[in-house]
Amino acid sequence: MKLTILLVSALALGACAQTEAITSLAPEYLQLSPDEQNIWVDLNAAQRKRAILFITNGATLISSLGSQ
Repeated sequence: MKLTILLVSALALGACAQTEAITSLAPEYLQLSPDEQNIWVDLNAAQRKRAILFITNGATLISSLGSQ
């Protein structure tokens, strides 16, 4: 029984870690370069929202950061 509980717990933790990694990726429709993907990972939610607006209007991820 203890082994079953440990196994289920490990699987649940693994699923959480995988979800976090997936959400740190930029949406595919933005078509970011590998360097921009690396920057995307470090952006907070507000910066990502601003970046999406800039990119969908023809600008770049870098330009969305301005002087930040």
